[in-house]
Amino acid sequence: MKNLIFQYYIPYEMGDNDMGGVELPEWARAGVRSAQAYAKICGAEHVLDHDRYFEHIDPRLDSTKIIFDDKWDEYDHILSIDLDMLIATRENIFDIDIGDVAMVHEVGVHDGAQGGWMRNVMDVPLYARGIIAYGKHLFGKEWMFPKSVLYPNERFRYLNGGLQLWSREGRQKARKHFKSIDNYVLHTRYTEQMYINLQLSQSVFNVTELDTTWNRLPYQWRGKPDGKINHFFARQKFNMPQLEKTELSVWDNS
Repeated sequence: MKNLIFQYYIPYEMGDNDMGGVELPEWARAGVRSAQAYAKICGAEHVLDHDRYFEHIDPRLDSTKIIFDDKWDEYDHILSIDLDMLIATRENIFDIDIGDVAMVHEVGVHDGAQGGWMRNVMDVPLYARGIIAYGKHLFGKEWMFPKSVLYPNERFRYLNGGLQLWSREGRQKARKHFKSIDNYVLHTRYTEQMYINLQLSQSVFNVTELDTTWNRLPYQWRGKPDGKINHFFARQKFNMPQLEKTELSVWDNS
């Protein structure tokens, strides 16, 4: 098996002082080093990519190149992982038996402050760029996001795009069945995570849900980061460098 860990750095963030300035910031370097060390553990290759793919749209959608560009078909499985994540586990994620893609549902995303954000995104009309309305526009008036298998009490499944484990067959199927990304950009103002969720709602896809320990978000931590892979989004990412050489991240001391 030939497997890859893929990370994408959005080029425009290099000019964003809040994200670290003109060079790859130290929090991102910590995320890269963690992924590189984990790739060695798993016997996988590692690629840090920042080249544009869709020159005419938001660069945050460029990470979908592993789906749309068939040059990546040389890999049996590709783990796409955000830079703001530290990998604590030595368990080989590529050993998990998956369908087309494996991802983690954002438990709690429909509740509290997170839920307010979701309702403002999901439940407004199409002219206000509402996602459910856009899904019905794409797939028919009876369409709705599927329920989560692991977390059925949640309103519906919402997968976090920070960790995506794709099989080759899944990427090829997505290339065939994913709807136009240009049309998505025209009707919404959201990024690749929402696009992926919409497209994977189609019944043709076999989505494997991983439990939250594989992509653990700060509001899910019980006092401290407690996942196999912890996702330090927003300003939490600036804590990554001092945590890199602790039990919260595998690291290469060779």
